[in-house]
Amino acid sequence: MPVGVFPALKLGVLFVKQISKPLAKFLVNQAKSHPIFRTYFIIPPAQFYHWAEVKAKMYVMNLGKPTKVAKLNETMAIELGASLMGELIIFSVAGGCVILEYNRQVAKEAKKEEEARIHYLQSAISELARHTRHKLPEPVSQQISNSDKHSLEDNTKTSSNKNSNSKSTTETSTESENKSLIERAIIYYKEELKADKIS
Repeated sequence: MPVGVFPALKLGVLFVKQISKPLAKFLVNQAKSHPIFRTYFIIPPAQFYHWAEVKAKMYVMNLGKPTKVAKLNETMAIELGASLMGELIIFSVAGGCVILEYNRQVAKEAKKEEEARIHYLQSAISELARHTRHKLPEPVSQQISNSDKHSLEDNTKTSSNKNSNSKSTTETSTESENKSLIERAIIYYKEELKADKIS
């Protein structure tokens, strides 16, 4: 993995955290202006939060249980619901960033543990092979490189043999040509001698 990935990921998380507040504000404003969101997603959570807050305060102050909690008016409920929705969006974004970072750290630690275990097993196998004087097989990549090396050597030997054979053939043909030339010269010389003797 490239070195710049982790800093880029951290910068991305920081960027998401920074834009979460303006994004939440934009979404809340859109939800406030939309009648369906305002009726079903903003006002009911605000009324429930107001009811739970009043109940909790009355219980903490030992004022007894209220018979009925007055509901907020629509304007206050919309403002409270919009605030709750904005906080929920910001919290969700921050929680997602934390979970992402946690998963990344867990994956990194798991990879380190796996590499350490592989290293331990390799050292244990090497130690056992050294004590038993057993030759370990070569790794697959090394075997492939060795086979490539052997095939290259074989090709080199084959080409050298071909070159030597062609060279010997050339030398033989040259020698035969030279020999025939010498034989012809000897025959010619003998014929000349015979002709001189006769004359």
